[in-house]
Amino acid sequence: MSFFNFSLITKHNIFNTQKMILNAKTISIMASKAEITFGTKVANAEAIATHVKSFNGFVPPTESTSIVNYDALIASFKGENNSITSKKSAYSKAVDVRQQLFFKSPDSVTKLLSPVTSAVRAKLGKAAKPVADITALVVKIRGEKKAKDPKADEAVDKKKEAASQSQRSFASITQHFTDIVTTLTDLGTNYAPANNAHKLPVLNTKVANIKKANDDVTTTFGTLKTGFDTRAALYADLSDRTQRIKEQVKSQYGVSSTEYKLIKGLKV
Repeated sequence: MSFFNFSLITKHNIFNTQKMILNAKTISIMASKAEITFGTKVANAEAIATHVKSFNGFVPPTESTSIVNYDALIASFKGENNSITSKKSAYSKAVDVRQQLFFKSPDSVTKLLSPVTSAVRAKLGKAAKPVADITALVVKIRGEKKAKDPKADEAVDKKKEAASQSQRSFASITQHFTDIVTTLTDLGTNYAPANNAHKLPVLNTKVANIKKANDDVTTTFGTLKTGFDTRAALYADLSDRTQRIKEQVKSQYGVSSTEYKLIKGLKV
């Protein structure tokens, strides 16, 4: 190998190494930012409260920044943060039920479309108007982009508007399927499928179930969204009070004091 080729290879390896180091630093920075979770913030707030209680003669700048009220706010924030876990679970369960009813189960709405249409076509012939009407509704349902419920954190993201888009899709499918069942009902004895799973009582129950599923997702989403908003408001208050307490400690004991050094690095 010539010295020129060796030099090129060495420079190339150095460049790759530098690039890997830069990527590693970027990942490390991203990870460190992600570490500041609500749980970490609560723990830091509790540590600040513990430290301040030990400071001799601390004078809170306002009533809201007294340690008693600060502790009460921390407790409220922890309670709401914990309740969001159960609210997420309720939303996720409602989403799963709806996905099963519309798409996933063997007797889901989308899997009923073909056999139901075939039963009408077999009875009336493919040129009959009811067949054309039902076929048009089936096309509309299948034309809907498969409705996918967003995950809990995505659902409350205002920028994505994922929840509202999902609701519109499910509402459209529900209305089209309801119209199909209404058309079948109007046929009277001309709709008499051999398979019990396709008979009108079962289909009417399906309509009732998917409407309830839509309502349940809407309700649990609303509860979850309220929880996120409440937590955000509590956190904003907690962050503000924390900063005021830090400023008071710095002012009262001095920027170089042990008291201030104990709490200044605790991020809330």
